[in-house]
Formats: sequence, structure tokens, C-alpha cells
Amino acid sequence: MLAPGDDGPLAKLGPEVLSEEADTFLMTGSDNRRVHTILRDQRTIAGVGRGYSDDILHRAQLSPTSQLAKLDEERRSALVAAVRDILSDALEVERRRTGGLPTKIGDHFVVHNRSGEPCPRCGTDLRRVSYEDYEVTYCPDCQTGGKVLADRRLSRLLR
Repeated sequence: MLAPGDDGPLAKLGPEVLSEEADTFLMTGSDNRRVHTILRDQRTIAGVGRGYSDDILHRAQLSPTSQLAKLDEERRSALVAAVRDILSDALEVERRRTGGLPTKIGDHFVVHNRSGEPCPRCGTDLRRVSYEDYEVTYCPDCQTGGKVLADRRLSRLLR
């Protein structure tokens, strides 16, 4: 129950990810943050988590370090198409599920949590970058032009 004048926690959410408002933000926004960060930030765009962010960037062939403000129109269009494709496919899979919710949804991710496995597009081993409280999975060939991104967790071990 909410107190009078309290809009509740949902009022702080950004637009639904599969909306025209979200598409417009991704096509015209000047946000300098990484696209992966923007997609995970529910206050900016609601409805995407880490796993789908990894898969969206892979489908759009964008680096996990890509900044929205620096993307040209072609890359932004690829991003919007990837968002729509990945999440529409995910919704279809979840709608077919029977027997209640599993302990973790998203068991159909394409690249998320598949570091070390071959990329489904090119066959190169998928890599990951570990941050303090999450990891990003990506393909060095498809998404970063062959560049392997520095993994802070691994870098500390090599010192």
C-alpha cells in the first residue's frame, strides 16, 4: 500500500524496452555511458538484465565498451533491431514454458555465461570481462575486431 502522493518504485523505471520511447532513446540519445550499462539500468530502459544485454550486443555486433553517444545511425539501428529480436525471441520461449517458473529464467542465452564456448556466429572462443559484481560475455572477433578486452580479475592474478 502506498502513502498518498507516493507513486511507488515503478514510477522510477524508464520506458519499457519494447516501446517506441525506448527505440527513440536508443536512436537519438546522447548518453555517454556504455550501451551495456544503459540496457541494465532499469531507470533508463526497463526490462533488460545482464544476460540479455550480452546477447543484444552480440547480435548487434557491438563491443561491450561501446558508448551510445558515439554510435552512428547504422549501429544504432542494429542495436534497436537486436533489442527487438532478442527480447521477442525470449518472450516467445518464456510463453511456451510450462510447469511454473524455473529457478533461473534465460536458460536460452546465446552468449551470456558461455565464456570459453565457441561463438555461434564465427566459432571463436567467447570471452568474459569480470567487474565487481557482474560479468560481460562477448566474442572478440564479432564484437571487438579481434581485441581481447582486459579482465580486471584475471589481470590481478597475473601481477
